[in-house]
Amino acid sequence: MTATRPLPENRNPLLEEERAPAHEILVERRCLGRTELKVKPGQVGTSNATKPDNLGVLDYAHLRVPLPKDLGASGIFSRGSNRKFPESYFLMRRSNDGFVSATGMFKAAFPYAQAEEEIAEKDYIKNLSDTASEEVAGNVWIHPDQALQLADEYGIRLWIAALLDPELITNGNDPHIKSPPPYSQSKMANGSRRSRSPEKKQQQPQQPPVETRASTRSRRSASVRSESPG
Repeated sequence: MTATRPLPENRNPLLEEERAPAHEILVERRCLGRTELKVKPGQVGTSNATKPDNLGVLDYAHLRVPLPKDLGASGIFSRGSNRKFPESYFLMRRSNDGFVSATGMFKAAFPYAQAEEEIAEKDYIKNLSDTASEEVAGNVWIHPDQALQLADEYGIRLWIAALLDPELITNGNDPHIKSPPPYSQSKMANGSRRSRSPEKKQQQPQQPPVETRASTRSRRSASVRSESPG
């Protein structure tokens, strides 16, 4: 993937690798979550995304990322009921096929972006070859390979490499939540200057790569807004 479009100039300074926790710490911070995708009764069946078969439970892994304090110039984040801007956001990877939310990546990396910039980037991502054909929970989802390439463009590879790490995720409030499929460590060899030491990597069994592309186009689910893991 090569950048063929302008990206917002102002990035999230808190995600710079020099200021971020080490890879191992980020891996430990990942959690499993679950949310129910639903729409109002009158909207069910009015589109492909709102068919009954495309609504239901979404399991995912997520990694919390910090946001700058002053987001007054942001066009994609607004004040909550407490009149404050959110202090963090979530990078998400869904469990059914391991795809990553490109929408969440953009918001985390460019919190000062304007709405039109987010829309333009979403349209760009939708036209890439490894992008899922349907939005789910208001997000555009991309294959892990593509997520790593996009992370390089966004300057957040350390965080995405941690989200994709094949180590078992133990944090979560429900033991029945499904984890995403393991992602090959070999594909993350250049993920971070502060990743595990070579000795530790040799002790860990190599996870086989998981092929998920074939099933992408067959999945259809709801396009429902979900700003944070539920």
